[in-house]
Amino acid sequence: SLQNGGGKTVLVQMLIAPFVHKRYRNTTDRSFESFFTSNKPTFLLVEWILDGGAGYVLTGMMIRKNQGGNEEISSEDLDITTFIHEYRDANEFDIYQIPVIEKQEKQKKLLGYHNCKKLFDEMRNKLGGKFQAFDLSQSNQQKHYFLRLKEYGINSEEWESIIKKINIKESGLSELFKEAKDEN
Repeated sequence: SLQNGGGKTVLVQMLIAPFVHKRYRNTTDRSFESFFTSNKPTFLLVEWILDGGAGYVLTGMMIRKNQGGNEEISSEDLDITTFIHEYRDANEFDIYQIPVIEKQEKQKKLLGYHNCKKLFDEMRNKLGGKFQAFDLSQSNQQKHYFLRLKEYGINSEEWESIIKKINIKESGLSELFKEAKDEN
């Protein structure tokens, strides 16, 4: 119900970003890359409840502006690591407790990108196949990530068909629901 420019489309873009290929993350008016301007990581997390009380799957995307170092990569590109974590019960790596924030006395500090990648390696070693991380700059890992999502019934083609309609223009979400009489 927000007015135009209130962020409805951006919120939906961010929530769907972990489930779509790169070309579906941009709106006509604004690129996905433009939201990320620093070397600090941003996290997009979605927790799914598995059918039949089988537990949960946490899907996540860690994003930061590419820091260069490789002349072939443009400064506009992003560093993106995605991850999938399956669990039955609350644990130290669930959506509420994933330790990407360090508590120091009265402050909280977000871990840096490389420290988070180390954390993901530790999680993979500790949890085995229940936790996997994927570097989306590597095509084989990107392919494996989307195949792994499909194992949980999260099909990128389905999400891409939704986001394509929303990304047509900046107010795409409003356009999609313009015939709706109210929130219901």
